[in-house]
Amino acid sequence: MRDLVAGERTPISGERIFAFAGGGGHNLALALIALGSDRRTASAFPPLDSVTREMRPAARFEDGDRLSLSLDAVPAEVDRLQLIAFDRETQPIARRLTVETGDLRFGVDLHDRPDAAVILIECYRHQGAWRMAANGQGFAMGLGAIAGAHGIDHGWVQRLIPRLRPPDREVDHGGHDRPRGGTSSGSGVAIDRHHILTNAHVVEDARIVTVHAAGRPIDAVTVFADPRNDLALLRVEAPLPATAQFRSQVGLHLGEDIVALGFPLQGLLGTGPQASAGNIAALCGIGNDSTVFQFTAPIASGNSGGPILDMAGHLVGLVSSSLNLDRIRQSGASAENINFGIKGAIILSFLDSFGIEPPFARPDPAIIGRAAVVRQARDTIARISCTC
Repeated sequence: MRDLVAGERTPISGERIFAFAGGGGHNLALALIALGSDRRTASAFPPLDSVTREMRPAARFEDGDRLSLSLDAVPAEVDRLQLIAFDRETQPIARRLTVETGDLRFGVDLHDRPDAAVILIECYRHQGAWRMAANGQGFAMGLGAIAGAHGIDHGWVQRLIPRLRPPDREVDHGGHDRPRGGTSSGSGVAIDRHHILTNAHVVEDARIVTVHAAGRPIDAVTVFADPRNDLALLRVEAPLPATAQFRSQVGLHLGEDIVALGFPLQGLLGTGPQASAGNIAALCGIGNDSTVFQFTAPIASGNSGGPILDMAGHLVGLVSSSLNLDRIRQSGASAENINFGIKGAIILSFLDSFGIEPPFARPDPAIIGRAAVVRQARDTIARISCTC
């Protein structure tokens, strides 16, 4: 049995696969969602679930929530299949889940996560063949959030989850109690000509989102927000001037130099971008959180959602948060510049769920220095203003 890690992709051998998800409780169920090339639900293959146990020509759930899937019978309009585990009461799953298919196994630990649904694996077409990807992206708002993102009929979700309600908050990024009519701000980075990546807490509760790019304001809409991983995807109709490139190797190196860009303390420091330099101080966050890394480049309020770049100018992460220094000082300890960024691998998994393939840099790029990094990235970053 070979264990996969989140984000890993592998060819599928054979035309029929069987998948079994173990570790769930009595409220846990499975769903199989079929998507077209536009990442919207495929009409020829309605969603399938382990609760009603309907059958499709290509798939069915057998006893014990075991999925039987015949890939050669999947309709041609289906480009991607997602196997999802979800809690039927929209409560945090809070356990470790494991999915096995053939000699492959993928596990995701949800004990300390508020997720009520998680994409376990995806099967997708690539160059005429089927491949599988280990995903692990969680959704605090449960199955309804995934269905809404893909245009699936809400009635299907209601049949599976009779009492729809959001889970209790366990993680507070701040800002969710903003008064109506209040304003907030943050930063973002363009990952294609019409999409900007930022933090979920930047646009939380926002009624109006405005992106300031290339010296002009542009109306934006929030396509989807993932509070667990603090990621949000914005869409603008007007084309953006430039796009960031992800580093070809998303792995990070302890001690490597980075540059953080953003728009901190808007109204005090001006409306232009600010750059700060530092290094990667740790490869995980508080409590060994492997979705984030620690960096030392100074940041302030408003930096949230800004890009973190390596010394070739390529995207390796997104600014997310800082350690609360007031609480640290109250405890008698001392600490400075303990900041956290979301890892590139987590960002790519998030984007992949919506069919967005951002540009990657060539392997072994040239180191260009801090000033050149900032010049190269200047047109890819955006100032974000929100009205609640």
